[in-house]
Amino acid sequence: MGATCLSDQRQLALGWTMYNSDNQGRFVGFDPSVLPSSGVLPWRWQTAPTTPSIPPSASPEAKQMIKLQAGYQQGGLYQYAPNVNVLHCPADRRALNPVVASPTQPPGTYAWGSYSGAGGMNGDSWGASIMISRESSLSHASERYLWVEENDPRGESVGGWVIDAKNPPNWTGSAFVDGPAAWHGGTSTFSFADGHAEMHKWLDSATITYALSMVPDKWQSPPNISQCPQDLSYVCKGYASVQNP
Repeated sequence: MGATCLSDQRQLALGWTMYNSDNQGRFVGFDPSVLPSSGVLPWRWQTAPTTPSIPPSASPEAKQMIKLQAGYQQGGLYQYAPNVNVLHCPADRRALNPVVASPTQPPGTYAWGSYSGAGGMNGDSWGASIMISRESSLSHASERYLWVEENDPRGESVGGWVIDAKNPPNWTGSAFVDGPAAWHGGTSTFSFADGHAEMHKWLDSATITYALSMVPDKWQSPPNISQCPQDLSYVCKGYASVQNP
């Protein structure tokens, strides 16, 4: 399953670089929740502009998967990575959950999309981090990640994946916001702006606990740099922004 996940990440990263080449170095949008009227083309739409055809007999889970796939097919990246399965890691445990109307209790609700785009890459500005949107603003492509495996028990990812990254190079005061995943024996995959992907092993126990937690509101009390000194240094250094290009 880890090999499949790495392959997904590589395909996404390659598609991202091809999109940039065809669009004068401008990044595809990493916030799926934008509206068509915004003028920003996201890598996938949270709600597809054209509603897909769904069999009446489809289960609630199948209906959600079809809608997610349609949002990807109508987004900016599909023509460069034309495989809807790149959205899903087969180890993502959230796909084993049923769709529930109010996912306020563990283990949350069903989700099929496993990867969330880093907010600083034309997705979301968060805290002190200001996002970038063009290749000309990116100085360290091989060190800045694009997609993160996310474990949000509340369901499909909304917006980009963000962290509270501040005060480089020691990252004092930094903390997780969105949760990473750890579906591969305490490791997670990342894709990078130069097109490569890698498996990262989490080193701090607080990171693994947060990554595996199925508590829907866990983001309200995320671990900070004192609890996850090794892992937060890794994700903060790799999180692109105007302050960390």
